[in-house]
Amino acid sequence: MTVFVTYGHLPYPYGRELTGYEVKDLQGTLTKAKSSGAVVLVDPYTADRRVAAMIQFPGGYIAEIHAATPK
Repeated sequence: MTVFVTYGHLPYPYGRELTGYEVKDLQGTLTKAKSSGAVVLVDPYTADRRVAAMIQFPGGYIAEIHAATPK
């Protein structure tokens, strides 16, 4: 698992997350998160050999979820 801390130095929603979580199946994880009431703030995008999305869980917790892309 990779953890990123930005201390609020980037514009919303970036910088609000306290951690990033690496998963094997990003789409599957997003589907499960949305079914539990999470909201996708930033749709999946590809950067630095990973695909990532920003989500907000019920209660307001914001996190980045990402998966490695094939080399």
